[in-house]
Amino acid sequence: MTIIAYRAGCLAADSHVTGSGTITGASVKIARNRKGDLAGATGDAVYGYAFRQWFLKGEKGEAPDAAAPGKPEDSNRGLIVRHNGVIEVFEFRGKHVVEAKYYAMGSGRDAALGAMFMGASAVDAVKAAIAHDTGCGGEILALMHHK
Repeated sequence: MTIIAYRAGCLAADSHVTGSGTITGASVKIARNRKGDLAGATGDAVYGYAFRQWFLKGEKGEAPDAAAPGKPEDSNRGLIVRHNGVIEVFEFRGKHVVEAKYYAMGSGRDAALGAMFMGASAVDAVKAAIAHDTGCGGEILALMHHK
């Protein structure tokens, strides 16, 4: 359970790690590469780490498999927002491009999208998700395409 939100060159995420409704720790869920592309992942913490490492190491080979064992409908999801604003979403069936001014993924998606629809920044959208979704919480990390 998590929230990752993108708007206007900023990718923001919560930091809670949960399991079966219990907060088990904190984790960094987003990254920026040298080109200024931004990435993050929702779902299983192991998938999120593997996806970010694949991204940071130059996206060599296939992206990590997003399918959750035995439950592909509950799959993990990866996200790359290129420095030119192209949004790529990685799911268990592959990758697709989303054309949108803002985007959110994770259990807090609905609250974040609603906030951004009303003009909120990515950071404020994550705050909205934390306020309204029990799977979201902790510190907020935000990255811009360029430092």
